[in-house]
Parts: sequence; structure tokens; C-alpha cells
Amino acid sequence: MDLNFLHTSLKSVLTQFHLKSNLRYQNIALSSKNLADLDDISQTLRSLLPGYAVWKNPSKQGAPESLISRKSFLDSISRVKQEGVIIHQPEQWLSHWPLLEKQAFWSTVGMWHGQTNVILVFAESHEFQSINNNYFKSLSLEGLNIRLWRPARAE
Repeated sequence: MDLNFLHTSLKSVLTQFHLKSNLRYQNIALSSKNLADLDDISQTLRSLLPGYAVWKNPSKQGAPESLISRKSFLDSISRVKQEGVIIHQPEQWLSHWPLLEKQAFWSTVGMWHGQTNVILVFAESHEFQSINNNYFKSLSLEGLNIRLWRPARAE
């Protein structure tokens, strides 16, 4: 992947869909079917948003443990002291939750405003699309094998 092009593209996405102060629904997600792309996305986001916490692994660098409930996970996000949080592969925390809890999580993050800014970076899968079709809608990013997911209400 061309990292300069990724940097330019993500900077544009953040400016348009995440950082504008007048946006009500500004939490976004980025996905790829290629796992190596996820690391590139997270690293680029880290450079573009140095004031954000990065949760890449459970129980490390301020991230909650992996066996956490949905409510506790959302509470942990709310307690982030930085400008926002980038959650790398949220399925590390969500994988043991029942389907309704996963749906409730994505719905909450999609509707959330006036609280901690959230960017989720995850592996694209059919399961995610079936869980999430009511909460987030996708846009392809031109020239990249990455999808941008915006809250359904943001459209």
C-alpha cells in the first residue's frame, strides 16, 4: 500500500467526516479484508491524531481487558482522557459477546455524540455487515482497499 496516498486519503476522511465541530455523528470505522492494511491504517491514524489514545491490544497501554462486558467497555471509552480513541480490531473485545450485545455496541457508537470521539479499525467480514447494516453504512475509499463506515444517521 502506498503510505503517502493512505495518509492523504485518511487526512481528507478525518477532515470531512470526523473532525468537523458541527458534525453530530462523527464516530467512524475503517475496514479492510487485508490484515496488513489494518496496521497501516492504525499507524497512519496515530500520526494524524497524536492526541488520541490507541487501543491495539487488550490490557495494554490503557486498553481494557479482553473479557469485558459491553457496558464496561463503553464506560472505558467514556473515561478516555485524550481527545479520542482509536480502537484497533475491536473484535478482540467483542468476540465473546452475544449477537444482541454486539449490535447494541455498534448502535451506541453510531449514535454517540458529545462524548469521546471513537475511530474503529477492523477486519472486514460478512458477519460485521450482517450485524451492522442498520447502524453504519459503508463508502469505498477511491484507490484503496479500505472501506469507511459512517453512522447510518449521518447520511
